Amino acid sequence: MPQFDTWMQDIRTAARSLRRTPGFSILVIVMMSLGIGVNAMIFTVVQGILFHRLPLPEPERIVQVEAKRPEWEHGEEVSEADFLDLEERSRTIPAMGAYTESMLYLTLGEDPERFQSAFASSGLLDALGVKPLMGRWFTREECTDGNQYTSVVLGYRIWKDRLNGDPQILGKSLRMNGRVRQVVGVLPDGIRFPEVAEAYIPLACTRDDAERNSHYLGLVGRLAPGTTAQQAQAEMRTLGAALAKEHPETNKSKSFEVTQLSEALVRDIRPMMLMLSLAVLFVLVIACANVANLTLARATSRVRELGVRMALGAGRGRVVRQLLTESLLLGLLGGVGGVLVGQWGLQLTLASIPVEFPYWMKFEVDWRVLGVTALIAILSGVLAGLLPALQLSGSDLIAPLREGTAGGGDTPARRRIRNGLVVSEIAIAVLMLVGSGLMVRTFMNLAQQRRGVDPVGVLTGQVTLPVAVYPANEQKIAFFKEFREAVSALPGVRAVGGVANLHLGRSSWTQTVMREGFDEQDTQSPPVVFTNVATPGYHEAVGIPLLRGRTFTAQDDSSSLPVLVINQAAARLLWPGQDALGKRLRYSAQDSVWRTVVGVTGDVRQHVSRTTTEGEITIPHTQRANQTLTWAIRAEGDPGTLATAVRRLLRARDPDLPFYEVRTMEEHLRRALWEERLYAWLLGTFSALALVIAALGIHGVMAYSVAQRTREIGIRMALGAAREEVQRMVVVQAMRLSAIGLGVGLAAAFGLTRF
Repeated sequence: MPQFDTWMQDIRTAARSLRRTPGFSILVIVMMSLGIGVNAMIFTVVQGILFHRLPLPEPERIVQVEAKRPEWEHGEEVSEADFLDLEERSRTIPAMGAYTESMLYLTLGEDPERFQSAFASSGLLDALGVKPLMGRWFTREECTDGNQYTSVVLGYRIWKDRLNGDPQILGKSLRMNGRVRQVVGVLPDGIRFPEVAEAYIPLACTRDDAERNSHYLGLVGRLAPGTTAQQAQAEMRTLGAALAKEHPETNKSKSFEVTQLSEALVRDIRPMMLMLSLAVLFVLVIACANVANLTLARATSRVRELGVRMALGAGRGRVVRQLLTESLLLGLLGGVGGVLVGQWGLQLTLASIPVEFPYWMKFEVDWRVLGVTALIAILSGVLAGLLPALQLSGSDLIAPLREGTAGGGDTPARRRIRNGLVVSEIAIAVLMLVGSGLMVRTFMNLAQQRRGVDPVGVLTGQVTLPVAVYPANEQKIAFFKEFREAVSALPGVRAVGGVANLHLGRSSWTQTVMREGFDEQDTQSPPVVFTNVATPGYHEAVGIPLLRGRTFTAQDDSSSLPVLVINQAAARLLWPGQDALGKRLRYSAQDSVWRTVVGVTGDVRQHVSRTTTEGEITIPHTQRANQTLTWAIRAEGDPGTLATAVRRLLRARDPDLPFYEVRTMEEHLRRALWEERLYAWLLGTFSALALVIAALGIHGVMAYSVAQRTREIGIRMALGAAREEVQRMVVVQAMRLSAIGLGVGLAAAFGLTRF
């Protein structure tokens, strides 16, 4: 096997050559490890999110159906009535299921335990194509009003971990949300749809035309065999037009959009994944350019060695192969280090994420990651070594031997190539720094949205009243009123109030509205605003300023005048140039309740990731009761000390209710921005890494350049040149290259700012 022996000889020669220059070898391996490592880390993340196959049977047939209006950027959830109509009429999606996320309180001991759960329709499991591990799924009879409180289907994890994998669990009763439910089924391991659900409760839907604008249900379906998503979209377009004619008050301009479920899950995160991939690719390009530059600079001291090889009969191809072997060996060693760097970076990144990952995300170093890392290492080695190999082998390496000189390798052409690589590295590093700076500025702008609230000294926590125990609005209103009064009486409490969606969080509601005096029937796009529900004291507790009028009081109950409070943005949107106080609006033409504006507050975003302030209207909880309220408690001193007292008050009123998601308002704001903070941190880290690698490369290139000019510098100093002049000469050369790279990078960054 002469060819194999030749390869092995090249590898041994390359290893000996690299051992003779340990400083160069270590520097190159470190840079390659960093460049390859961050690429391996991000590829692991991208594969786990964008390319991981959903753990469901035939996932390509599962689609998501969303309601869509022209003024909406993306689709929204659907209403109960729309879901029932679509389920009944669709032929391309015969299996269709609806769901909405919820919380479940399982009482096994003294204190109830909270689990993520979901209300689900009878067709959800058929839509997903999943069969229960044990027992059955819900029947249509169980998903009717009044029968939805009898049964529960458990997820695998809650059955295995909390109930010890009881094989006789079917038919047993569990106390959940204050009501006894019978276990009718257990799902297989790994199925936690929609994201991290642990248990499922029957969803009872009603065809209430007045609530067709209440969009809160997720809707998924399984395409009929042989049916494409495009055919399903065409059918949904037809059904949407039919419903718009049948219900013009609520469905005018509303359509329905069909998207592959696998696509819908990642469409919002894909742009950031692509941006991170581009950032780490830039890091790798800089590392490869550095290695090429260092190799080219190092080659000036190897001209005699390579000349001897060619004089002894080695052709240009053999010299190129030998130099590429050295570069490939460095690349593979960098790949080994890259796997370690990628693993460490992945663990550090995942540990910083404060939320549980959806069931379909898997971040693991498998054969694909190792294969891609090996491919990156090989390509990096080739790219980093090809240019120096071709440049060096293309010159006359024998001439220095004939002339008896030791150098001869540092030609003007090679200096131009080295300088061009340095400029490119700096330009890419500057481009990344500008991009990450924009991302950091965006994060800081979002973080500064707390202006309009005063988060210092505020404790937040949620309470959910089970529908089974508190079905009537009067019960919810009475419970939360007594709870608020009890908390208000605690020592040190200055203000307390509850709200459906805590401001600057991740949850929000939107609603189309009709204003008194406007003919909304002729409006193509009726005004859309954020909606909220709050108790008296909420605005004072979180520090939202009141600009005109008043906030809610105890007198705003179900028997008094229906009222609402709006923010400045809503006032400008609904009644531009007018005083909004005293104006009235309602939700739809079928809504008979006109609500009067009694107060205008400052603008505070309801959803933390919104970059603009939208209009928001808030209704008193006593006039539109909600099952779940997040409570804000403003206290003197450390608000965290109140948590135990609040739990004690809640347990005294209902031992099945936990006080959960307890944190200070400042912690709430930090947690709400974890995603933006993570992206800013990653981009900033990659940009700083690119700058460090570029600086190392510049240092290495300048060091080799100075080493090659030792004779020249010695002559200069012998002729009277001062040390400072020599230093200035070297520094000016480096600064000139840096300035050119800075200019090119800033010009490119200016062009890519919009991206």
